[in-house]
Amino acid sequence: MEDNTLLIVDDDAFMRNLLTEYLSKAGYVTKVAKGGKQAINLISQVDFQVALVDLSLPDIGGMEVIDYLSKESPDTQTIIMTGYPSLQSAIDALRKGAQDYIVKPFKIPEIQAAISRALKNKKLQSEVESLRKRTHDLEAEVTQLRVSGITKQSSSSGKQTKRPFPGAYKNATSNRPSIKTQRKESPDETS
Repeated sequence: MEDNTLLIVDDDAFMRNLLTEYLSKAGYVTKVAKGGKQAINLISQVDFQVALVDLSLPDIGGMEVIDYLSKESPDTQTIIMTGYPSLQSAIDALRKGAQDYIVKPFKIPEIQAAISRALKNKKLQSEVESLRKRTHDLEAEVTQLRVSGITKQSSSSGKQTKRPFPGAYKNATSNRPSIKTQRKESPDETS
């Protein structure tokens, strides 16, 4: 398993310990925070793949932690945990960028499934970003080739040059005589 570092933010010591123990056994590296301020401090120091954030924290609320994550660590996938669910808090959390919303008490497999979905989503986002960059680089290369092809054509004095884009082969070969006209009769064929 890659270095999947998880942040667990919960003011309930039992919940922090339970999640830390289970997720560490599952192969994750875990860091814990018992409040929003401590979470923000950790976020500024560590690159987390997933953050499990309780909405009800003693100092800074979970929504503020989500806001901070979305601005300072936008690649971190966020999973909300709450013992006080409401439709409005779920909508707000998802609009702020939370990946998932889990109601306490929950079962450990539910958390594991949410983390797996979040990591898969992170991987897909990374692949999309990589493909976008590659597409951008290829578009720039094609543009450069087109510009250099046009420059070569305009600078040559009537000579036809190969063009580095589709159709270049057709244009370069259209002025060649066909094989039939180049072929000479051999002495054996003249009898």
